[in-house]
Amino acid sequence: MPRLQLLGCVLALLLAGAGCTAGRVHSTPSGSDGTEARLERARLALRGPDHEAVLTDLEKLERELEAQLKERPEDARLHGLLARTAFYLQREEKAFTEAGRALAREPDQAESHYIQAFLLGGQDKAGEALAHATRATELEPKQGRYWQLLGTLYLQLDKPVEARGALEKTLSLEPRNAQALFVLGLLAMDEGRPDEALAAYEKAREYEPDLAMAHYNAGQLMQLRGEWAAALERFQKAAELEPGDWRTRTKLVQLHQALGNKEKRDAEREEVLLLRQAGKVDKDYFVREQFQEAGRTVMAVENFELEGDWAKRYEFQVFTPDQERPALVISLGSYSYANVFAREKDPEGPRLFHLDGYHPDGGHDTYGFFNGEPSYDETREMVVSILKGELKPMSTTKPGVN
Repeated sequence: MPRLQLLGCVLALLLAGAGCTAGRVHSTPSGSDGTEARLERARLALRGPDHEAVLTDLEKLERELEAQLKERPEDARLHGLLARTAFYLQREEKAFTEAGRALAREPDQAESHYIQAFLLGGQDKAGEALAHATRATELEPKQGRYWQLLGTLYLQLDKPVEARGALEKTLSLEPRNAQALFVLGLLAMDEGRPDEALAAYEKAREYEPDLAMAHYNAGQLMQLRGEWAAALERFQKAAELEPGDWRTRTKLVQLHQALGNKEKRDAEREEVLLLRQAGKVDKDYFVREQFQEAGRTVMAVENFELEGDWAKRYEFQVFTPDQERPALVISLGSYSYANVFAREKDPEGPRLFHLDGYHPDGGHDTYGFFNGEPSYDETREMVVSILKGELKPMSTTKPGVN
C-alpha cells in the first residue's frame, strides 16, 4: 500500500472510534461540571456495544454546550469541549471550527491541537497537521494517541524514521495500542519486512479484536505464504466485522477456491454479486484466484458484466517468473461480431462464447467455441490444459502474417 494511502486508512479507523479507545484519561479540572469525564467515558465506549446510546448522549451534550456558549461565547474551555463532542460525532467541520475557536482563546489546549491535526491530516494537509500534533505531544507527552497520530503524519510525509520513533513512543506509553501496532505493520511492509508486519498485525488484532483491517492485512500475508486455512480464518473475522466490504468477500472466494471448498466459494461469490447490486462495489471486476501452473503464475479475473463489442467474462493473466506484465492472457469472451454471425445461422440459439489466447506481440490463438457460457471450473480446466501443452489452438493469427 503506498504511503500516501496509509494515513487515510488509519484516520478512517480513528474517526470511526477505533483510535480513540486507548489513552490516559484526562484529569478533570478543578470546578469542572464533569463534562470532561463524561466525554472521556464516551470516547472509550464509542466502539462498544452501547455505541448508539453513546451517540445519543453526545448529541444531548452537544446541545447543552451550545446553550452554555450562548451565555459565555468567549469561554475557551466550552469551545474545546464542543470540539471534542463534535469530533466524536464525526461532525468534522464543526469540530475543526470549534477547536480553532478554542485555540484562538487558549493556545495550549492539547486536545484541540490533536483534533485539528487529525482533521487536517485527513485532508492530506500533513504539513499543517504535523505542527498541531507536535504541539499536542509537547503539552501532554503521556497521551499515547497523540504520539500515534504524530507517527502517522510523519509516515504520510515520507519520514519513516521519525514515524517509527513516534509510534514506538506510543507503545512505550500504551503497549497494547492496536492502532500503533497496525501502522507499524504497514511501515514494516513498506520497508520489505513482511514477517515483522505480520507479527504487528497479529498483536493488533489480539489487542483489539474488532480492528477489521488488522485481520484483513494479516490474512493477506498468510495468503501470500500459502497458509490458506489461517488466512481464511482472518478474512472470515474481517467479513464478520465489516460485512459490506466487498474486497474481503473476494478474498473468501479466493481462499475457498484454494482449499477446494467450491460450494462455499460460490456462496461467497454470490455475496459479492449482492454487494455489487447494492452499489457497494467500485470495480467492474474482481480477482477470483491466483495459482501456479507449469512454472507460471496465473491471476484469474472475473468481469461482472458482459459489456461492449469485445466482452470478456474471465481473463487468465499468465506471468512468467520475474515479469511484471503478463506473457499471455487467456480469455473467455463473447464478441459481438461472432454472435452476429451465429444469429444468422440460428436466431434462437444461445449466446456464443470462445476461448482465446492473446500474446504481447499481437499474436492470437483460438481454442474453441461454445454455445452458452462455460462455468468457471470448466474454463479453468481448459486454461490449465493450455498451459500444460495438452490443449492446442484450433487457429492462430500472427502479426504481419496473412
